[in-house]
Amino acid sequence: MATAPVSQEILAEKRKLRKSLFRWDLIFFTVAAIVALDTLGAVSSQGAQAVFWLFFAGVTFFIPYGLLTAELGTAFPVEGAVYEWVRLAFGHLAGAVTAVMYWLSNPIWLGGTLAVTAIAAMDTFWGKPFGGIQNTGWLEFLVGAAFIWVAVIWNILSLRQMKWVPNLGTIVRLLLIALFGVLVVATGVSKGFAGTLSGWQPTSSVFIGVIGVLVFAFVGYEVSTNASEEMQDPKRDIPRMVVGSGIISILAYAVTIIGVLVVVKQADLTNVSGFVAAYQTVVGNVLGGTGANILNFFVGAAIVFSLLTSGTVWLMSSDRLMAIGALEGSGPRAMGRFSARFGTPVRVNVLSGILATVFLLANVIVNHIFTGGNLAALFGVVLTLAISTTTFSYIFAFPALVVLRNKYPNASRPYRIPGGMVGAWIVMLLCEFYVVAATVFSLWPGLFTSGVTGPSSGLDRAPFEITVAVVMGIVLAIGAWFYLIGRSHRNTAGWPAEGIGAEQRPMAGVRRS
Repeated sequence: MATAPVSQEILAEKRKLRKSLFRWDLIFFTVAAIVALDTLGAVSSQGAQAVFWLFFAGVTFFIPYGLLTAELGTAFPVEGAVYEWVRLAFGHLAGAVTAVMYWLSNPIWLGGTLAVTAIAAMDTFWGKPFGGIQNTGWLEFLVGAAFIWVAVIWNILSLRQMKWVPNLGTIVRLLLIALFGVLVVATGVSKGFAGTLSGWQPTSSVFIGVIGVLVFAFVGYEVSTNASEEMQDPKRDIPRMVVGSGIISILAYAVTIIGVLVVVKQADLTNVSGFVAAYQTVVGNVLGGTGANILNFFVGAAIVFSLLTSGTVWLMSSDRLMAIGALEGSGPRAMGRFSARFGTPVRVNVLSGILATVFLLANVIVNHIFTGGNLAALFGVVLTLAISTTTFSYIFAFPALVVLRNKYPNASRPYRIPGGMVGAWIVMLLCEFYVVAATVFSLWPGLFTSGVTGPSSGLDRAPFEITVAVVMGIVLAIGAWFYLIGRSHRNTAGWPAEGIGAEQRPMAGVRRS
């Protein structure tokens, strides 16, 4: 297939990238992206059925999603991978909408549920200065803004220097989860369990309620692929990353969600503090007194750091994707610039920080003026926005699997989904069902149930739906606007003109040191 040549501008920017990621970096990055502690309370709040749906979605979504990522990631190992898969399959308009959704969902998440959960953890484990961070508007904003800008600064610095952040974050969260599991067992032995796993039998109403947060909790396999040209060997390492991170992630979720359910009474489960409250309970039960106070300090620090590294690794991925999208003609040209010193998209990094801070400010205002400091209600609204923008960004990405198989049948595919085109279609349809359903049920919670017109996240239906509809409309409009802006410098090259494999990348000038 004849393709137009890639512009020298694109190649010049890609020469600033440096190969920094090895196999274990990819596994640690992916676990940091998938195992996000802020969603544990929301999943656990659905009760014992959450365990059933966790494993059901693990088999019918998480595994197919990993297979899809392994094939696309090894066949098209290029910077900004998700954007490129969509652009190659469906064109620049779909690519622009995907890039903007994928990118903006992360400032929304960082300034929303991540910051909210971090603040809840600080209040729980470190005490409540001035009556509590979450109850004091100016303090809530300052702490949240500091949380955001630490993540942004880590993103601005080079990947080679800062890859230790998600790597250490993964180690910390796995140690945290392991300690939690030990404390849960010790609590059961010494004092019995306050919670229960009874009532796990599945119902459609709980599936509708939990599907959005489960998909949101599971996505992240492709995060490292957005830095494919900074990997040492993506064609070999991506499939191994999928297997390693998948096993670790599903075990981590199982331990934490089951642990929360057996130590916290059903009536006390909340979306924002389920995991935090469970941890505080088991620490107090096992140690008590001074020992609990000392451990609480370190547990609080570990939770905040884990949340921070989740936001950091997603920004590393989404900011690169948006910069590549802008560079290729699906956004403003200025956003496609990489730093010659750091090899990072500094302009997009800073813009992400500004947007996250603005969203945080809006959350604080809503929390203290409209919801009366009801953090659980605020959490529900911002989680809905984070879920819907995130899951929408995959709607074009998953069908790209079968389109690119037909469009580029001769592209090198070191890994192929078993079963030929039938297997590819099954995997794609399963993944697509989940992201479409998650998007729909997050935008309109309770659809097809008796609660379809009732309050959601502690708010009346009308203001809730207006809020999420306005935000989604703005994000879609930005995507269309970016598409129009990018016409003047659009890259029309197909594969493999811009998609030189990682082993050939020195031809494009990407630095290895």
